[in-house]
Amino acid sequence: MTGLYVHIPFCSVKCHYCDFVTAPADSPLRAGFFGALEAEIRHVRPAFERTVFDTLYVGGGTPSVLSNKEIERLFETLRRDFRFHPNAEITMEVNPGDAVPLRQFGINRISLGAQTFHDATLKRLNRSHTAAHTVSTFHALREAGFGNISLDLMLSLPGETPADARASLERAVGLGPDHLSLYELVIEEKTHFGAIYLRGAAGARHQSSGGPLPSEQDSQDMLLSARRFLKENGFHQYELLSWCRPGFESRHNLIYWANGEYLGLGPGAWSYFGGRRSRRAARVDAYADKMGRGDFSAEEEETLAGEKKEIESFLLALRRVDVGARRQSSGGPLRQTQIADLIGKGLLEEADDRIRLTERGILFAETVFRELC
Repeated sequence: MTGLYVHIPFCSVKCHYCDFVTAPADSPLRAGFFGALEAEIRHVRPAFERTVFDTLYVGGGTPSVLSNKEIERLFETLRRDFRFHPNAEITMEVNPGDAVPLRQFGINRISLGAQTFHDATLKRLNRSHTAAHTVSTFHALREAGFGNISLDLMLSLPGETPADARASLERAVGLGPDHLSLYELVIEEKTHFGAIYLRGAAGARHQSSGGPLPSEQDSQDMLLSARRFLKENGFHQYELLSWCRPGFESRHNLIYWANGEYLGLGPGAWSYFGGRRSRRAARVDAYADKMGRGDFSAEEEETLAGEKKEIESFLLALRRVDVGARRQSSGGPLRQTQIADLIGKGLLEEADDRIRLTERGILFAETVFRELC
């Protein structure tokens, strides 16, 4: 399969944990954004005349801050210039409290950014919505006819206890979503939380910005409890962070985990074809400037070939906890030794010539990946 990703960078507020390429919703850059995006599309279109995309994912940022007129312009442009499979999965990210997109745009899957159902925690994260907004938006999406809705949830949030995390998860499952993405908070350096928790700036703001992070033991308890609860409620874990009801796997994300090919459009968006990964600009202003000047060169790129590509494919496949990775794709003797060591530590297991993360390995997946890189 081949996927198409479009990055809409605009947000009404910047979340304290966010390290994505974003700009304020009222930024003057918004006026020229679609012109810049359409210039990029015109540039790449000849190379993709014969490509039939199996998935389209509109992410951000917050795509749902766009008006219906802007969304209509976006989808008209994409459908005019690219070919899509008749049964293509078309996903759009939506923020709770934003207007529900119209079904006429062809969107058939929604990713709703709930994050947590505790209002105090949402405030600590600088989210722009409440738990009530998540509930009302979810019901509005169902009433609008969307039959494939995913919820994003986060664990190990500032001030969060295992009981808080469990209560939030119970409310999420109670809504009846088809898919859940379950993330543990990662503190990125160039974020508001990074300034507080990593660099120690403005220590007096520590409590007002969320309080202490959960202990390692509490974080593990949250994840273990979530795994048990989701299994008990009919959800299948098909990827390290992803759970779904039967038949509702994210086809777009499966392309990434299979190390498949995809085209990325917009600021910060990566493309991957022929072993070459690249993006044109890492900032919204730089993107607008380059597209306006007709400069479509890559700002960043790398070529994956040979063992490097093989190892990346192996690590991505390990994320598929239900399938695992083929042993014969795991690299040379040194990496075989590392795998044997991780099996001995109970973090990996081998079955039917495939290597998988164990239950314990899922808890310490980042450790496994660092060992194998």
